[in-house]
Amino acid sequence: MNIRQILSESYNKINFIFTGIILLGFIYSGIFSANGIKHPIKFRCAEIYNKPCVSTGLSRSFSEIVRLNFHKAKEYNSNGIAIFLFFFIQFFLRIIVSFIYISKIISEKKLILLDVGISIILFIFTFHNLIFWGINPQ
Repeated sequence: MNIRQILSESYNKINFIFTGIILLGFIYSGIFSANGIKHPIKFRCAEIYNKPCVSTGLSRSFSEIVRLNFHKAKEYNSNGIAIFLFFFIQFFLRIIVSFIYISKIISEKKLILLDVGISIILFIFTFHNLIFWGINPQ
């Protein structure tokens, strides 16, 4: 099976796109640091709500995680490590699921349902603090 055949499947295209986006996020975190080159994307949540938001400091936290400075990452955002792990797991899950999909080890329907189920559970577990922020602000 060549690359053209692999990418002709919509499911593999989506996985390829998500993997690329996540990889770009990791590269962004590696290029821009909390102390060196400043992040070009400014977050205005605190200015809008006149208080820190639960997502404040995530970019700086990710930058510290890429540099394996977990203590500093947690100082920037207490949710940073869990959220980074979500994307780290999703990065490899997209690759693994695509290989399983191509090799037809599991039926397409079962694989997609399993993939969606795992991703939803991981998402809710990881982002519950951000999802319910409006109901229960920190």
